[in-house]
Amino acid sequence: MQMRAVIILMGVLGSTVTAAPSARIESIPGIIPQPVKLESKTGEAGFSLKEGIRVHYNVSRSEEGRAAIRALMAAGITEVLPEENEGELTVTIEPGHGKEWYAIRVTPEGIELRVTELGALHLAAQTLAQSITTDAEGNPALPTMNVEDEPMLPYRGLMLDPCRHPQSVEQTKKMLRIMARYKLNRLHWHLTDDQGWRIEIKKYPKLTEVGARRDETPLLTDHEKGDGKPTQPFYFTQDDIREVVAYAGSLGITVVPEIEIPGHASACIAAYPHLGNSDIEGYAPRVATTWGVLPFTMAPKEETFRFIEDVMAEVLPLFPQTEFIHIGGDEAPRDQWEKSPFAREYMKKHGLSNAGQIQHRFTHRVAEMLAPHGRRIIGWDEIMMDGEVPHTAVVMAWRSWVKPDAALTAANRGHDVILSPDSHFYFNFAQGKIPADPAYTPHGNPEAVQDWRHVYSYNPLPAHYTPEQRARIIGLQANCWSESIQNDAKLEYQVVPRICALAEIAWTPASDKRDAEEFLQRIRSHYPWFNAMQINFRHEDGTPNID
Repeated sequence: MQMRAVIILMGVLGSTVTAAPSARIESIPGIIPQPVKLESKTGEAGFSLKEGIRVHYNVSRSEEGRAAIRALMAAGITEVLPEENEGELTVTIEPGHGKEWYAIRVTPEGIELRVTELGALHLAAQTLAQSITTDAEGNPALPTMNVEDEPMLPYRGLMLDPCRHPQSVEQTKKMLRIMARYKLNRLHWHLTDDQGWRIEIKKYPKLTEVGARRDETPLLTDHEKGDGKPTQPFYFTQDDIREVVAYAGSLGITVVPEIEIPGHASACIAAYPHLGNSDIEGYAPRVATTWGVLPFTMAPKEETFRFIEDVMAEVLPLFPQTEFIHIGGDEAPRDQWEKSPFAREYMKKHGLSNAGQIQHRFTHRVAEMLAPHGRRIIGWDEIMMDGEVPHTAVVMAWRSWVKPDAALTAANRGHDVILSPDSHFYFNFAQGKIPADPAYTPHGNPEAVQDWRHVYSYNPLPAHYTPEQRARIIGLQANCWSESIQNDAKLEYQVVPRICALAEIAWTPASDKRDAEEFLQRIRSHYPWFNAMQINFRHEDGTPNID
């Protein structure tokens, strides 16, 4: 149930707390992800929200108090109204814990928040938002509770793909609100691909004039056939980007952009053909109108590297908070390099034994470009093929079928690793029973069920990992590729409630056996919030929530 509480800024100094306790509370919060330590009392009074949360003047004027108010407002539970009365909210900075550690103490008299860093107030605020219930008189209240909590993994992400099917600024914000609710802290924004270039680069206007539209789109029911309908140009202006990044920041989320290098580059090369392997026979790049892996890769020319540097010069200021820039690196075919006289000469000049090593030249060059700006690259696990990559590179391990395991290979080479296996975290894949409406047909094999239970079964830090390997696993990420996600309703259906399972396994250390039935009850307790947010979530029987 979505409740509205009120934070009241106080003008009275030195006042005492005179909060009225709530009536009896019987419900226990169904918090997702489950806090590391949670003690909640039922059958007695809690903290009443009927008259709001009063904040003493001194607290409201402090840095930590202002941060707490912003975090509570962002969590969707507060309004700020001036009134002269006593203060009921305290905020304390407590060093000595992890940067995302927080603690909450709720009594009938007030709310105490303790954090190591102010950013963790977003996490505390979401826990409070999820804990709001109704007392015996039907008024909003918080149960008496003690929480001490911090995440197991620091990177908890969701990837959105507006390249195959557009996703508006407003829908992206809605997805950010869902992410924040479950304490995910990274939006991986897949902004370029074969089927569309979606970010404005002022120095290269053809990237959006040419690369942001295509002649047709594969049918949902048959990806081998096109719909014959040219698309309208779609891209995010730099002002759009700033708006999304700022909004994400207000929710405690950092946006990580992805600029694909050197493959998945058809839209880029269609706009500027000289960036590709233009000396091969039959060279005719265009924005892709099919899904899958396309042959067009960037050519290893100095003008291509200058282009990348120019693009990054405009991208980096748009994403000032992120340490990471994702450069893709997956599914970069070698055949055009092998056919190109220029590429072959480049290999000879630089002592490369195979065309795959050209990709390593790209990876190293881009890492070198970004390092002076304090940025590190993330790449899909194919960046490790055919040679070593910079030790600062983060490997996003997605290919669950490769042997030896891509994540362990990366960890053993000293790379930080983000786990994103397609066996569990591809949210565009099937979840089980599919509605009759063909608009809900999933991507890939419809028999490969990846419902929330399957996601929930994943253990990111299994017992056979060594301490050194475990230390290299910095996060989890779900990917929502949009080949078959043609609208907002389908996007939400594919993500919710699987995002709840992802959030919990990234946050809470696995016990000997996770209790899926207990987790189901917690998910169901969030249905009122889904409805209040008008989220088209997937019901247990596969039915979409909104027709």
